Amino acid sequence: MDWSRRNFLRRTSLAGAGAAVGGLSTMLDGCAIAQRYDVIIRGGQVIDGTGAAPVVADIAIEGDRIAQIGPVQGSSGNTIDASGKIVCPGFIDIHSHTDLSLLVDPRAESKIRQGVTTEVAGQDGSSLAPLTDAQLGSLQDGYGRRYGVDIGWRDFTGLFDTMEQQGIGLNFISLAGQGTIRGYVVGNENVPASARQLDAMKDLVDQAMSEGAWGLSSGLEYTPGSFADEDEIAELGRVAAGYSGFYATHMRNEDDFLVEAVSEAISTARKAEIALQIAHFKASGRRNRDKVAICFDMIEQAVDEGMDITLDRYPYIAYATTLQNLFPTRFRAGGAEAFVSRLQSPDVLPAMKRAAVDKVDMLGDWSAVMITSVGRAENQDYVGRRVSEIVARSGQDPFEFVRELLIAENGSVGMVGFGMSEEEITSVLTHPLVMVASDGGAAAVTGPLSETTPHPRYYGTFPRVLGKYCREEGLFDLPTAVHKMTGQPAQRLGLTDRGRIDVGLVADLVVFDPDTVIDRADFMNPHQYAQGIESVLVNGAVVIESGEHTGALPGKVLRKQAESA
Repeated sequence: MDWSRRNFLRRTSLAGAGAAVGGLSTMLDGCAIAQRYDVIIRGGQVIDGTGAAPVVADIAIEGDRIAQIGPVQGSSGNTIDASGKIVCPGFIDIHSHTDLSLLVDPRAESKIRQGVTTEVAGQDGSSLAPLTDAQLGSLQDGYGRRYGVDIGWRDFTGLFDTMEQQGIGLNFISLAGQGTIRGYVVGNENVPASARQLDAMKDLVDQAMSEGAWGLSSGLEYTPGSFADEDEIAELGRVAAGYSGFYATHMRNEDDFLVEAVSEAISTARKAEIALQIAHFKASGRRNRDKVAICFDMIEQAVDEGMDITLDRYPYIAYATTLQNLFPTRFRAGGAEAFVSRLQSPDVLPAMKRAAVDKVDMLGDWSAVMITSVGRAENQDYVGRRVSEIVARSGQDPFEFVRELLIAENGSVGMVGFGMSEEEITSVLTHPLVMVASDGGAAAVTGPLSETTPHPRYYGTFPRVLGKYCREEGLFDLPTAVHKMTGQPAQRLGLTDRGRIDVGLVADLVVFDPDTVIDRADFMNPHQYAQGIESVLVNGAVVIESGEHTGALPGKVLRKQAESA
């Protein structure tokens, strides 16, 4: 598809500013009275986030709100020339892991430079509240000591207050983690919850929602959340549903048992009578590619029956997780120490090896496993390298290398698994129920957040969709791509004042060049900012100007209304 600016304008019928479309049609007459505004964005091709075609217009901003759209007659001390550029709502990352990193570097550089203005964290069953004394101590001894961060809260009110007092560069939303809550009440053992424990977990969900959480998340490939059955999770989901929250799930399986995992997710949401968000939907492994169509059939049928289901996906052929995830959850019960002990048990080790090798065979071979993070200095050389490469010179058995590394690091090793394909990405991203998400946190090219080797999605998710999959490969048109990043996630959250461009809505805005926007980060060199994102405004304040961070921290913690439905 030819995405030259001339053809872009021709295809979208933008012969002039009078080509009004969609929700902007009533705003284009302008105003004859000159007025002073805080910011004016002039001459951009405005994509409003609804999926409607662009229209050339000015946007005037007063305070944190859009004051006027159309030929703006007023003036401003800060005018952004968006001629030939796209102006759209700020991107909402519906599945993000930007949380503690905001306390290390509140600018959230790798995300704001993609155009992300709102992060939805507390994902995969893991949230930063509620915390027991032991959970708090673990965070303080680990992340807090490593980065010099003061971690002193135990509930969502304390977490949110801490972020607001420090200041943050973008907006922050959190879900309540089912795994965190189960760990709080039941612990890390693979045991069913008693009736009393279930009631205690429900009370914690109720408290979290009343303090401003937006729903419940689960990570059913991770312990201890994976030890809960469908009925237990549905009971917690029903509480979140009482606050009009939603249920976001990292399903129990994303490869050989994907169909069964989707069935469980649908059944859980149906029992809880709650909206369902299937996180980072994928079919990992060559032998599982045909399951994408089967799962979409199941999901579409459930939607036809009245269920509210949407999905999200990042635009990469590899996923990021922990090296422990090569092993089934039964071997991870009891926490890291118990897992490492099993790796050294002659009675258990043969079964663990069979399971891990089968997982790798599903991916292809050991070249599909890349080490991304370790803690010990003597193991840093392994970071950014694939297991097959690491053992090539020594001739060591790949599984034995992985076993020894996990023991040395007390089970804490990050990995990337190359399990998907471009064809699989296409089949997922183009589905109308699927929105774009990074499944990544904030990083930076300098400072403490540059010291790991993250998945490139931390830096490139949204520009990659716009540049590679929209402009270069033509999977969908630009308004559809923007809708998947703005209006669609806003609708899932129930955000009525963000995710779209209209008068009176919050001025979370992005200006980007449709001809040059692209990701630059890759798996070997992930610490590279995207290009083509020229300006980003958060709550009406300019945070990215001419591609550079202004230092402004205008972000807000968005707390869901506490009133029960």
